[in-house]
Amino acid sequence: MSDGFAITVVSLLFTVFGIVVGFHLGDEAGARCENTARYATANVVAILAGSLLFMVVWATGYVVLGMFAFGAVAGAVAGLKFGYGESVGPWKFVDRLMTPAARQRDRERARARRAAAKRARTGAAEPELMSVADARKDKQGKSAEGK
Repeated sequence: MSDGFAITVVSLLFTVFGIVVGFHLGDEAGARCENTARYATANVVAILAGSLLFMVVWATGYVVLGMFAFGAVAGAVAGLKFGYGESVGPWKFVDRLMTPAARQRDRERARARRAAAKRARTGAAEPELMSVADARKDKQGKSAEGK
């Protein structure tokens, strides 16, 4: 085996380790962001810190360790989004694209709001969503256990 293959494998391992470390750091930082401006600032800081780390590693000659910095930036950006908890910026498009169940839930909620508004305008009664009748009694009023 050549050294190139071993260097590639070690670089990938450093990248994965960087992603895991960056994700945990970003998740904690994202949870502390109160608004979108702080979230954007945290993203810029994560990218600048990762770039600085990458430049320092590159200057020392340990290029394989640069993949740790690259993974850390990617993990930090993803961790910030998860920690912040809201869809912001380009993540809104990704979240809408990847979560069809959320779109269906939003459509059902909108349909329920329209139905409630229509009932309020017409004065119709609320629909009965749950039966209050005793399920153990049959049609003649006898208990199912007493048959």
